Amino acid sequence: MYKLISYPQFRNTPGVDFFDITIPHSNIRDLVCHSGAAISPNSAPDGAWQFYLHPHQVDNLLAISGGRTFYLVNFSWEFPLQIVRLETRAKILSIPSGTFHRSVSDPDGSIVLNQGIRDLKTTTDREFRVYNSSHIPRLRRLLATDQLSKLEYQVLNLPVTLA
Repeated sequence: MYKLISYPQFRNTPGVDFFDITIPHSNIRDLVCHSGAAISPNSAPDGAWQFYLHPHQVDNLLAISGGRTFYLVNFSWEFPLQIVRLETRAKILSIPSGTFHRSVSDPDGSIVLNQGIRDLKTTTDREFRVYNSSHIPRLRRLLATDQLSKLEYQVLNLPVTLA
């Protein structure tokens, strides 16, 4: 299951806060900047949701600026679809390997730092493949029938139905 990780503040001076956001064993750093209400990965041309899935990487995401809503799908979880809101300077969202995930930024965009943990024998190309939900029957069925309401699709300007 995903985790929300707290991190300590180790110093506080007037107008300045210091936090230790170290993720033990992290061996990669990604800075992901979304302009406006960006969706990552983008939906397919037919409107179907697309996802990342890292077979050999754990993401540890901290919103530096703006907020982002994550859609996580992992069929080994009791409730396979989870929607997690990541706020600026809140907790670190840890997404385990093997989890489908996509995110939608706030209208003003967001900046997220990922302190990932990647197996040394894998490559960036292997870890950043995009998966189209319309090509994965189990994922397509879950998205068509689970807790995503029509209202939520409309709020996010996403298609109401998935083909």
